Amino acid sequence: MDKFYQLLAESVIVQGVVTLALVGSCIYLAVVGKPIPELLTNATMLALGFYFGSKSAQTANALSKR
Repeated sequence: MDKFYQLLAESVIVQGVVTLALVGSCIYLAVVGKPIPELLTNATMLALGFYFGSKSAQTANALSKR
């Protein structure tokens, strides 16, 4: 449970939930055949870039500490 609170404090969980919500919205709209608004597409790409960029930076920091 301590790990959960540590990840929540670092906002890793929040980043993941927001990214999944945006991606899920795009997938839902594509499946039901509705057009995906450009704003939603841009927000999704921004969130994905930030999420994976921060993961990459965390990995790089962990490897450099070894």
